[in-house]
Amino acid sequence: MRIISAELIGWRNYEHQELVFSESPTILVGPNGQGKTNLVEAIMYAASGHSHRTSSDAILVQSGKSEAIIRMTVENNGRQVALDVRVTNSGSNTVRLNGTVTKRRDVARLIPVVLFAPEDMDLIRGEPDFRRTFVNDVLTEASAGFAGDLADYERVLRQRNALLKSMRANTAATGGTLDSWTDSLVVLSARIMSARRHLVAQLNPLVAAHYRAIAAVDETLALALSESIPDGTTDESLDAALRETFAARRSEEVDRGTTLVGPHRDDLTVILNGLPARTHSSQGEAWSTALALRLAQVDLVRRNSVAGDPVVILDDVFSELDSGRRLRLGQHLAGIEHLIITAADESTIPDGLGGQQHVVRGGTIDA
Repeated sequence: MRIISAELIGWRNYEHQELVFSESPTILVGPNGQGKTNLVEAIMYAASGHSHRTSSDAILVQSGKSEAIIRMTVENNGRQVALDVRVTNSGSNTVRLNGTVTKRRDVARLIPVVLFAPEDMDLIRGEPDFRRTFVNDVLTEASAGFAGDLADYERVLRQRNALLKSMRANTAATGGTLDSWTDSLVVLSARIMSARRHLVAQLNPLVAAHYRAIAAVDETLALALSESIPDGTTDESLDAALRETFAARRSEEVDRGTTLVGPHRDDLTVILNGLPARTHSSQGEAWSTALALRLAQVDLVRRNSVAGDPVVILDDVFSELDSGRRLRLGQHLAGIEHLIITAADESTIPDGLGGQQHVVRGGTIDA
């Protein structure tokens, strides 16, 4: 898949900008703070339905505007798709594919985009929520069914947490309704946890290979899930283990007013040379590990997507790598249908990438 064109109206510091993507890689060069990442953010928002930098849609809309508009035309398998996203500073947003209103979660599978940004260091050094989001995003791109299960899980979790809070405040409240919400949560939890286990099994050989290609060292990189149920629980016994764990922690959940068991409490453990990469990795190792995770995501999206290759975006990545890793990463990216690269310093981009270069200054991109 490749992006043919993009148009931004009232998005961040872009008053009105159109850009035609004529070659790959598309290279955006300019000083920090000029709008390179704002363009990247717009592409990601249009494709995924959320920003990788903020949870507030209101700040995405330019000051003085009531809405921001992102329009993109993409091509996959010889077919063009027009995407129109309107983001309001209050109220609901709208997403249209070829003029038809579409659910956000359906767009990710039709317009797959994988972004590597400086924030991805949080995949290695950050809190579990960053890694859970990574796993969920990969699964959502691969399966519309998973996206539905995740949305249902979040809805049931909110309802169950609200009930637990009311039970904490009112000790006379009945637990009958809690049992009903727990039953629903167990079913959805088992599905999500099973899907995550299958994903990690697929990711493991991929991340190991990508890490070796970038780092060029004989080190081992592996992934494992840390779950809120007993270790050694098989897929077949997930349902039973969840029910037993919920029962064992019921009084604690009521005391604390929140759900303590389930996929929202799990973590993806990244293991480098047998030790947690979160606490036992150098800066270069951590960057290479995060890149390996994203490149493994590219592999899986390519394997499962109806659109073929995802668009791959590297937002100011090369500046964080030494010259050897830059060169090896550049070589490793060969063959991706549409690659978008941003850089504050042109000299950090490895030789041989070719493509079309644009200069970004003050919310304007030269055509």
